[in-house]
Amino acid sequence: MPNRPPRSQSRLGFAVVLAILLTSCTSTPRSLREDANERGHNLILITVDGLRNEELFGGIDERVLGSVEHSGIEYESESVRVRAAYAGSTPALSRSALMPFFWTQLVPNGVLLGNERIGGGVRVTNRELFSAPGYIEILTGEPHEDVVSNDLIRYPYPSFMEYAKDALGLGFTEVATIGSWEGFALLSSSRPDLFYTNTGVEELRPEYSTERMRWLDEIQHDIMSLWPEGRSDAITFGMSVEYLRNFKPRVLYIAFAETDDWAHQRRYDRYLDYIHLFDSYLERLWSLLQSMDEYRNNTTLIITTDHGRPHDPKEWVEHGAGMPGSEAIWIAIIGPGVPHRGEVAASIPVTQSDVAATALKVLGLDYRKFNPRMGPPISAAFDD
Repeated sequence: MPNRPPRSQSRLGFAVVLAILLTSCTSTPRSLREDANERGHNLILITVDGLRNEELFGGIDERVLGSVEHSGIEYESESVRVRAAYAGSTPALSRSALMPFFWTQLVPNGVLLGNERIGGGVRVTNRELFSAPGYIEILTGEPHEDVVSNDLIRYPYPSFMEYAKDALGLGFTEVATIGSWEGFALLSSSRPDLFYTNTGVEELRPEYSTERMRWLDEIQHDIMSLWPEGRSDAITFGMSVEYLRNFKPRVLYIAFAETDDWAHQRRYDRYLDYIHLFDSYLERLWSLLQSMDEYRNNTTLIITTDHGRPHDPKEWVEHGAGMPGSEAIWIAIIGPGVPHRGEVAASIPVTQSDVAATALKVLGLDYRKFNPRMGPPISAAFDD
């Protein structure tokens, strides 16, 4: 099977993307039926497909940039541009230029795991090391041996989102998955139509939409995609913002994909540009949450990736079993009650299977009642 998931995308340029971004937070929120003070804690899980540890922790990888400069493609001017934008005299300066909000605001006020240079990396435990097996591990808390492809399949494995919905007695709109690949809806729930989803080019449900969401639904078909089951992350971000403003879910999963898309296209310049754009998504999302009574000081973000990428600069475009580095990932957590530890080396091994239990503990639920086989909560994210 090819390592590249069958959902990589090519894009029209950033002009359309930026036009969407500049106007995606403009609609007026719908009034709540419940008092904000009566809400429980909110959880937002964010995944960004295949964002490699090298760039997250070190900024530009000059080994990769040097290899693409001599790949026979006209990258010289783009290399100059991305160096001017994201380079630094140290890895710390470069990563801050690449992801300024992440490194200056989120990390100091939360917990980040995965930097092997300080010890205690984070590992994927499934054997496949690509998208669907990674997402099912994140969402269910354990690897599943029969998930061996990116085929669009609904598996019989309940996710932590399903359990949270049932355990907390949440309504259809209070739990949601919004993502760029069609597979996210299938992987996040073993039962169809259990909670709100809008993924890939899924048809928008008019009873759970706004005028802005309907416009985004229409324009997504005008942005050319390499794969029919995927769409631009700008649409996903816009849909997520609108859904938050108007339907105010307690549990939300936002799933981005373009990091992996640009990597598989061997466009290291666009891969870096997208990481910078993803950082702006995080900044704008965090600002929105702090502006809303329902979410301010009452919301935890868990941000992670489904797989790593090879350390070898000649193989960074792919990932999968037998490619060292594909198993290395990172996890960031920020929210009320999360210690302000910044970059940490976990005292015990941390794996991708630990994300689901961490999410359930944030929501005040005992993961052992859901699945005693799943990975435990990440201890570094809690004071107890």
